[in-house]
Amino acid sequence: MPSDEASTTDEGPARRAPGRPRDARRDEAILNATLEILLDEDYQSLTIEAVAARAGVGRPTIYRRWPSKPALVVAALVESARLAIPDVDTGSLRGDLLAVQRHQIVLMNAPMTRRVTAGLIADLATDPELADRYISEYLVPRRDGVWKVLERGIARGELAPDADLAFVYDLLIGPLFMRAVVWGQRLSRAAAEATTDVVLARFATPRRPARKGRSEAR
Repeated sequence: MPSDEASTTDEGPARRAPGRPRDARRDEAILNATLEILLDEDYQSLTIEAVAARAGVGRPTIYRRWPSKPALVVAALVESARLAIPDVDTGSLRGDLLAVQRHQIVLMNAPMTRRVTAGLIADLATDPELADRYISEYLVPRRDGVWKVLERGIARGELAPDADLAFVYDLLIGPLFMRAVVWGQRLSRAAAEATTDVVLARFATPRRPARKGRSEAR
């Protein structure tokens, strides 16, 4: 039996008949099977054969869509609605950031996130094209979701208008990533408050003192 790598060449996109429409149901079945295996096992254990068996398709069907296991995993992560940043407007920057951070904690505490991210990073380091896709299709949209919250805070006058949003994002996500993915520690709910308050302590605009009423001014 040929290896996965050989199949990539023998049964890849070049063999696909021109003009043949792709079956979206098969795409969904393959991506769902990939996520299920990642949840049940881990990144290293996932194989194209296992995904094909669970999705009820042949290996050529998968390779016509994604040339390698890392590419398939990235696609599954991108398409997973569960990983999306919630678009919540609580009426305050702190409330919005807490909602974002609590969602991040739930995500990073999931065993799949720690296992997949740790395993995928090694493959991304040797495949610049795949790394670009992971960044542009997975990381950037998630960052943009957080930036939307920060920009709303600027519009409300709660966040300094000259705040470096990229740096603020790193301050919010960096500590969570280090503890959950690098150190393998489970994040507590308090991490949402801690990271949010550190950002606000540095970048929030000073609160204006309440105006005195007429009775107090006399």
